[in-house]
Parts: sequence; structure tokens; C-alpha cells
Amino acid sequence: MRSSPENRLKSKLLIVDDEEDNLDLLQRIFYRSHHILRAKNGFEALALLATEPDVAVIVSDQRMPMMSGTEFLSQVAESYPDTLRIILTAHTDVRDLVEAINQSQVFKYITKPYKVEELVEIVQQATEIHKLLQLRTSKLRNDLESAEARYKSIFENAIEGIFQTTIDGRYLIANSMLAQIYGYPSAESLISTVTNIANQIYINPLRRQEFINILLTHDTVSNFESQVYRRDGTKIWISENVRAIREIDGTLAGFEGTVQDISQRKRAEAESQLLQCLTLEISAANDFQAALEITLTKICQFTGWDYGEAWIPSGNGQILICSPAWYSSIEGLEEFRQFSERISFPAGIGFPGRVWENQRPEWIWDISLETESHFLRKYPALECGLRSGLAIPVSADTNVVAIMAFFTRSPNDRDQQLVGLIGAIAMQLGILMRRKRDEETLRLMNDELALARDRALEANHTKSTFVANMSHELRTPLNAIIGYSEMLQEDAALLGLDDFEDDLQKIYRSGKHLLDLINDILDMTKIEAGKLEIYYDDFDVPMLVWDACQTIQPLLLKNNNHLELECDQQLGGIRADMTRVRQVLLNVLSNACKFTKSGVIKIQVNLTKSSIGEIFCFTISDTGIGISPENLQKLFQPFNQADSSTTRQYGGTGLGLAISHRLCQMMSGDITVISELGIGSTFTICLPIDCESASKTTPKQGQTSSPSLSTSTKHPPQQIDNPQQEHPSILVIASDSMLHQSTQSYLNHLGVSIYSSSNAEEGMQLVYQILPDAIILDMQTPSMSEWEVLKELKAQPLTSGIPIILLTINDEKHENYEVGANDYLFKPIDRDRLVTIIEKYRAEQQSELSVLVIEDDSNIRAMLKRMLEKENCIVSEAQDGHDALEVMTQKIPQLILLDLMMPNVDGFEFIHLLRLRQDTPSIPIIIITAKDLTNEDCTRLSGSVQKILQKPNYSYPQLLEEIVRRLYKLGVLATNQIPQ
Repeated sequence: MRSSPENRLKSKLLIVDDEEDNLDLLQRIFYRSHHILRAKNGFEALALLATEPDVAVIVSDQRMPMMSGTEFLSQVAESYPDTLRIILTAHTDVRDLVEAINQSQVFKYITKPYKVEELVEIVQQATEIHKLLQLRTSKLRNDLESAEARYKSIFENAIEGIFQTTIDGRYLIANSMLAQIYGYPSAESLISTVTNIANQIYINPLRRQEFINILLTHDTVSNFESQVYRRDGTKIWISENVRAIREIDGTLAGFEGTVQDISQRKRAEAESQLLQCLTLEISAANDFQAALEITLTKICQFTGWDYGEAWIPSGNGQILICSPAWYSSIEGLEEFRQFSERISFPAGIGFPGRVWENQRPEWIWDISLETESHFLRKYPALECGLRSGLAIPVSADTNVVAIMAFFTRSPNDRDQQLVGLIGAIAMQLGILMRRKRDEETLRLMNDELALARDRALEANHTKSTFVANMSHELRTPLNAIIGYSEMLQEDAALLGLDDFEDDLQKIYRSGKHLLDLINDILDMTKIEAGKLEIYYDDFDVPMLVWDACQTIQPLLLKNNNHLELECDQQLGGIRADMTRVRQVLLNVLSNACKFTKSGVIKIQVNLTKSSIGEIFCFTISDTGIGISPENLQKLFQPFNQADSSTTRQYGGTGLGLAISHRLCQMMSGDITVISELGIGSTFTICLPIDCESASKTTPKQGQTSSPSLSTSTKHPPQQIDNPQQEHPSILVIASDSMLHQSTQSYLNHLGVSIYSSSNAEEGMQLVYQILPDAIILDMQTPSMSEWEVLKELKAQPLTSGIPIILLTINDEKHENYEVGANDYLFKPIDRDRLVTIIEKYRAEQQSELSVLVIEDDSNIRAMLKRMLEKENCIVSEAQDGHDALEVMTQKIPQLILLDLMMPNVDGFEFIHLLRLRQDTPSIPIIIITAKDLTNEDCTRLSGSVQKILQKPNYSYPQLLEEIVRRLYKLGVLATNQIPQ
């Protein structure tokens, strides 16, 4: 029956009762407020609900035939959960009530008799609740539909493939992008076609199993990369992000996730890797042909193309010829290759010729469509199956140096993308070609430079040898001239031969002048060759200045000049090369005396501060002839004086100031001058208070390093806080573990603190930490050599004074830096200096002094003997070290005068042999030499090592006893610490 318009606006109320009277009664109660539906039993009511699903409230009797009210309403609750359910019954069975509430989820359970007003109110409440539920459900349904629409849009339009699969590898859900990635026309086609993902999608099914194993263990997998098949059989790379789907009880139900096509990224990575690999291999190639072959092979293997070749310009650059470099991955190309080797191409003709002329890549996409004139090798190519080709130029600067051509039997659209890659590789080849060409040019230049360098080195060596020889050969006869003339002057004075005395004085002065000239020339030569070395020492500045003033007294008197000196005696000392500073001062002072007559020469010495620290300034001014402005510019250049007339009038070589200037620079100082012609000149010599430290931080041009300037910086000379030690400390640096144990046990009971190190590096660190009283050094120490250790220790102020006892197993003379020289005399010998030294050692001996003179030059030997005998010395002679040792078997001298440069056994070797003898006491040795001593010579002669003990000559007890004796002599151990 059709509902009236009024009923359609009312909420539907279904009343269910097996008694007609009850149905009529309920209808009369609610017909005004509700649209009434009636049913006599549960089955009839369910049928009615199928046609009227939007019933708001059901009022049902409990006791009905065939189906109880509880059973009926339970089905309603399951099928129509939004309909509110009320039971109306005359029975008050509690069990029925419980079932109604638990199974039927009733809104109310009303028992008869009931009040109509209460029933109406309950039904009205249920109706209102239904309306509210309808409103909320409608909103939720709309929201859900909207969300579903959005999610569907995302699902269908996502740029990633989205899927859900079963455990056994079937797709349950897939979006259109997943179908597109795998090459299927639709998602439905993908789902219906693919029934085994592992075998139908994955190239390697084991990769799928690996993927599932990760999911089973971790429930998620990210960025899982695999190679898969598309529907047409082509291969692509994908990346998957997937999670496992599990039931409430944890049972695995399937997988869901996303898929990305990463083929382009993988290709870019592979191309980048290929380019890097090729760049390295090309760079290492021996020549351009080898580089071409490497390139052709790598490109063909990467692209899967079948054949690669190269064409290069001929010798005259007019045609292209086939290069020996080629690659093939297939058989049957011999005829095509042979045909290619027989032909050549001018510019613009043929496949390679056109690329050569146009200097840009060219494709032949289908060889079968080309004319034979356009592609000369058309038929040989087709016979071996080649279908497509690409040619690319290789350029160096603006010139094409090669054409690379590639051919394939199976071209595809992706091959079009290879032009950029191969073009980049061709660019690398061009760079290589240019580099190889530059390298060849550079190699030829280097060969020429090496030849010129070798010639220069040879010439420099010859020059150095000549200078060294001249140093000795010129000074030795001068020594005799000056020495004998000085002695003859004394004899002439004693005999009253005044005429002879004046002539002998002229000979003496001429000899000294000649010596000065020779020294200047040799010094300048050594400076220019970088051979002049600086020897740093601490000395008193006022004392040096006073000594220089005394030295120039004869020059002052000669020209009737007056000397004024301003030098505070408390100025202190400087660390520099005393000999070279004195040389500079004397040079400037002698010039002032020479170019000033009846004038004043003034010396001012000041200690001032500058940006580099404290510096000494020596200002020497005169009232002499002065220097013109134009001549000031070249004053410090070698062999230059103010003008030629100056040279004629005053003499000299013009080397003095040039040498002085270079010497100041080598000591990190400088010399400057201001002068006015006819008024006078002022020279200022500036030197840092510590020239050695300054030279390390600001080395000057032309400076030659000395050992102290090139000391290793591996062990910075900084003392770590070290408390005052109560007992003497000894550091043992040795690789011999037995030596450590023996020294420890032997010296500990003497109250000596023993520190040990098994290697030089650690030992050097300990030296700076503890500053021991003495060091025992094993010559077999690994890592640093013992000589490097010695050099560093003696170069640093903190450690230079620490006594060192060396233990060695060899006795090579060039490695023994033991105590040697006590003093030096340089040829020509200064008689006053010799007398001073003799008096010093005579006072020490407090008796008649016996002296052994070891000199190979008989004239010098005789002269020295006469000088010494005049000083009441007993003199014995030897012509070399070997003879000296023989002489000493008869009598041990109290002093030795030793020439370094002798035949057979020279001075160095003699000192070494002398110190090895156990029966020889420590005899003072005075070195007499015309040799220019190097830093190495000075180190060998300066006492860097207190004693060298040869280990094979001692047992361990004897060795330890000797060490203790040496420590006692050095003052490290007191008398009461010596074991009896």
C-alpha cells in the first residue's frame, strides 16, 4: 500500500505481535505520530524490513510462535543496526531480559501492563535518537565518500605504483601507474595476467624471495632495488617500499606498498661510473691508440653495441684512415673490417668524412635505407647484420683528432640518449690528446733542462773543487811567507838590522794584503755558490767591538784619524757568527779609515726594539770623501767601488761591502748607508739579538743552512714542567733490552734515577720532559739514526749541554763525532794567537810543555817548530797521522798541533784513532788548517759527544763500570756514589 505524503514525513514504527488486538491497540496509540508498519511474527517482520529498511523503531512482543522476539531482534541488530529495538511483553522472565539485552541489544524491555504515557515517551525517545543517529551517519557517510574519492584520486593518479598482494604472489589491488611501469594496458589486466610475481616480474626470482625474507623478519622494507621484466620483455630497474599486512592475531595476510621506476637513475649512475672509469684508464694509457681501443671497448660493452671503430687523420691531415683500434662482440665481421682498412675518406665524404667536416655527431638509423654513395660500406655492413650506426668526433682544442663510429644489429629508441654520454667521453679523449701532446713538449723541455742542469752542476762542482783547492794551495804558501817574514823581523830587530826589518815589514804587509784579497774572492765565490755556512754562537757585543777597535788602530794612525766609541759595557750578548760579525765590522771600519784623512770615525752601538724583536745596531760614521748618489746605488754590488779613480788611489777589490751585505742578510740582518759627497758616510749594521732563531723564521736569500738551522722539528724544544730532582737522572736510549736491565739494576743502588726508551722518537720526547743529567745512547737505535738524535740534541739550547755517552759496534771514521779539537788556528798562522794558546796550556801543565806538530808541509812544520821553541816548548814533528802515532809510542806529548788536510791518515782520522787508544790520555788538540770548515767538520771537532764506547770491547759489567767512571768525570755522579 502506498504511503500518503503525510506518512512519508513521519518516522516509521514497526509493531510485531501475534495477537491482532495488541496490534490494533498499538496502532491506535502511535498512528498520529508515526508511520505504522505491522507484522504478526518475526518472519513477516523481516520480509517487511527488506522492503522498508529505514524503520526508526521496532516494538516487538517476546512470546511469538516460530520465532521469539529476542531471536527476531537479534537478526535486526545484525542487519539494521541503526533501528532502535523495544520488547513489549507480559512475561517477566529475568533470563529473557538478559538475552534481550545481550543478544538483541534492545533499547528498552517493557512489561505489561504498561502505562500508555510511559510507552509513548519511550518510543518518542527512541525515535529522536534514531533521527540523531541518521544525521550523524549521513555526515560520516558523506565524509567517507569524500575521503574515498580523494584516496581513489591519489591511488589512480600517483606517480608511483601502488599495490596489495597475497603471500603467494598475486595482485589484489594495483593502480594504473603500476600497470604503466610494468607495461600493461590497465590495472585490471595486470591483476588478471600476473599470477606469480616472482617468476613473471622478477628477472631473478631469488631476489623476490630475498625481498619476502626481509619482510617476514622486519615487517617493512625500504628502497629495495631489483631488475624486472616489462610486459614486452624489456628490462627495467625498480625500487620498492613495502610493509607486511597482518591479521589481528598477527597472522601474515599479504603485502602492500609502492614501486618506482629508477631505470633512468640507474643508467645515469652507470654512465657516471663508466665516465670515471674511462677517464682513469684513458689517463693511464701509453698512447692515443691505446686510449682509443680502451674507449671503443668500454662503450660497446656498456651500450651492448656490436662493433666500434676509429678513424684518424693521416700524416698530411688530408684524409681519414682506419685506426688499428677497434672492438667487436660478434663473429663474422672480418670482411667488413678488412673493407674498412682498405678505404679512406676525405673531409665531407662518407660517414666518417661528414662528421670530420661538420665536427658534430651523426646517426644512420637504418643502414638499409641509405644509398651506397652516402654510406660506402652499406652492403658489407648489411651482410654481417649491422643495422644502425653513430659517429662522434674527438676534438683537441679546435682540431678533430679522431672519429669514433659504433654499429649495432638491434637499434632501440634509448640509443638516441647515448650521444651525450659518448660526446662526454670523446671530450675526455680530446683532453687526453692535448695533455699527451703537452706532456711530450714538457718532456723535451725537461730533458733539455736536465741536460743544462747536469752541465751546470758539473761546472759548479768543478768550480767548487777549484775554489777548495785554491783555498788550501794559496793559503799554505802565504802561511810560510807571512810566518817567516814575521820571525825574520824579530831576528832583524834583535840583530840591529834596521834596513832588513823595514823590507821584511813590507813583505809581511804585502802577504797580509794578498791574503785579504784571496779571502774576499773565496768568500764571494762561496756566497754565490751557496756554500758559505754560518756558525752560530753566543758572544759579548762590547768585547767584540772593543777587539775590532784595537785591530784597526794601525789604520787609524796611518791616516791620522781619531776614533770615538759609544758602547755601553752592559749591552750584553748576541747569538750570531762571531767571525762573520767581526769581519763585517772590520770591513766597514777599515773602509772608513782608508777613505778618511785627519778626520773622525765614530762607532755607536745600541740595542733597540723592532717588529722582529730586539736588534743590535752598529752605526759607523766618518768624515771622509763621501759617496755620490749615483754610486750609492751600486755600492753593495760585487767588484764595485765609487769609481775607477777610487780604485787607483785607494786600492781594493770592491768585494768587501758586497760580502758584508750578504753576510748580514744570511744572519737575518741588513746593512745600510747614507752619504754625502765630500762630507762623509754613515753605515748602519742591524742584527737580531738571536740571529739563529730569526733565520729559522725569516730565512734570507742566499742563506745556506747549517745543522742548527735545519734541525728536525719532530721534537719541539719545550720543557714540560719538571720538579726539582733529588738524585741524578740518566736517560738510556737503546734497543738492547739487556742494556736497560743492567743499567737499571746497577745504577739504581747508586741513587741514580734511570729513565728508559727503546726507540729514538720516544727518547727525544723524554729528553725534553726530564732534561736528564746525562744520556746513554745505543748506536743501533731504530727509527731515527743516532746521528740525527745527536744533531737535534746539540742544536737545541735546552739540551745542547747534556753529556752523551755513545755505545757503538762500528768504528767508521766518518761517523765518530767524539771529542776532538780544543782550539783552532787558521792558516796563515797568527803568531800572537799561537803564543796565547801555548801560554794557556803551559799554565795548565805548570811545567815545560811538550808539543807534537803534525803537518805535511815541511816549511810550515819548520816554521811552527821555530815559533814554539822560542816559547820554550819541546817540539816533536810528524808529517801525517800515521807518523804521529808512531812518534807517540816513544813519548806522549802534552799538546798536539794538527793539520786537517794531510795524505794517508788525515787530521779527522788521526783524532779518531787517537781516541780509540785506551792508553792515550785526553791530549788537548789545536787544529791548524787552511781548509774552510763545514758544519759537519765543526760538529765532528766540537765535542758533541763526551765519549764513545765500543760495545764489543766490553762485557756488560765492564761497560757499566766505564759508564759510571765517565759520569763521575762529567760531574753527574758524586765521589760517594762511585762503587768501591
